[in-house]
Amino acid sequence: MSPRAFPAVVLAAALVPAAALLLSPASARSDDPASAPAAAEAASAGPRICLLPLGKHDARLLGKAAAGIKAYYRFPVKVMDKLPMPTSAYYPARKRHRADKLLDYLDETVVPSSGCAIVIGFTSQDISTTKGSSRDWGIFGLGRISGTSAVVSTFRLGRKTADRKLVAARTIKVVNHELGHVLGLPHCPTPACMMNDAEGSIKTVDREQGNLCDSCRKTVQSLFHVVIPEGKPDWDTLLQ
Repeated sequence: MSPRAFPAVVLAAALVPAAALLLSPASARSDDPASAPAAAEAASAGPRICLLPLGKHDARLLGKAAAGIKAYYRFPVKVMDKLPMPTSAYYPARKRHRADKLLDYLDETVVPSSGCAIVIGFTSQDISTTKGSSRDWGIFGLGRISGTSAVVSTFRLGRKTADRKLVAARTIKVVNHELGHVLGLPHCPTPACMMNDAEGSIKTVDREQGNLCDSCRKTVQSLFHVVIPEGKPDWDTLLQ
């Protein structure tokens, strides 16, 4: 496990596939039924991604996350009907949910009936994992390398800023970073790469341009036979 963190907060981490838990499945719906044919064609290749709202969540940021996946990876995206946070993942000592158990829940209960290759849980509630000697470390996101699930929390993304566009950009970067893990990418040492480890600071995320380095991009292209753009996303359009 290699978390991206800033003071008492892990930004992102990667896990190898593990066991699974329980609860009821969710049905999926298109998040953009009126999308233009050109947009649908652009997002027609690669694995289908489901975004699942879990418990309390910001609907605007959820929409930005879906748009961010489409804009950069160009994968088809569905937004699923909201589900409550599973009680099996709740950690009462800190009044938040364990991200690893959320991934277990998604793998076991949601992914099989989702119609998607990958499900990303999306919430504004606090999530955590174990980091080194810290039993319960607050995080932004967690994804299993070469697995089928990830989870992202916006709980900390808006701290110390009222800039809605900055929060949206952070959300897109974290979601696409976690998706990168699920697609098979570990953390990358290249400073500007979207898969770079934050090494203790959210400023690293803000400095990232939102795109993969050449090595990571070519890895995903080779694994999934897709074409990913070399440059950064069109942030002006995404953040409108």
